[in-house]
Amino acid sequence: MREHKIVVLGAMGSGKSTLVRAIAAGAVVDTDVHNSDRAGADKASTTVAMDYADIDLPNGDRLRLYGTPGQQRFDFLWPILLQGASGVVLLLDATDPAAATALGAYLDVLQQHAAQVPAVVGLTRLDLAPAWELDTCALQASRGGRILPVVPVDARDREEGLRLMDVLMSEMEACELVATHA
Repeated sequence: MREHKIVVLGAMGSGKSTLVRAIAAGAVVDTDVHNSDRAGADKASTTVAMDYADIDLPNGDRLRLYGTPGQQRFDFLWPILLQGASGVVLLLDATDPAAATALGAYLDVLQQHAAQVPAVVGLTRLDLAPAWELDTCALQASRGGRILPVVPVDARDREEGLRLMDVLMSEMEACELVATHA
């Protein structure tokens, strides 16, 4: 049996907690509290430490999902949670006008704390942002010579969340093969 530590990064409201809950079918440990941030006032609660779920895969492997808090004041937790990560999901809310800028900032975090860790970009709420430029996002996600897959995902849908995990697992397997044969 192999364990895979997967860290889910993204801004507040991007769907991190929702994705972790959907994939884990609700069996999650969370640290949600009443949201007092003005920027996210439309959210009743927010994560202040992490969400955690443990999922057994059909092949006997185990996914350990860690959803990070999205507020900048908790960014000191991101490097801690990224330690020992097998993979990373960067979630972006397509309705957020700052999503492209946020992607750049999260790519910088990855470069600094998890440069060799396989990662994917998940785009949420695309149904509410039909003009979103997937190609522009994919181009930005490949800066610095590291090409990250960009996957549209409804964070509420378990099957779509599992599909996103499949893409990430494929990236992880590809990295293992390259490391083995390099």
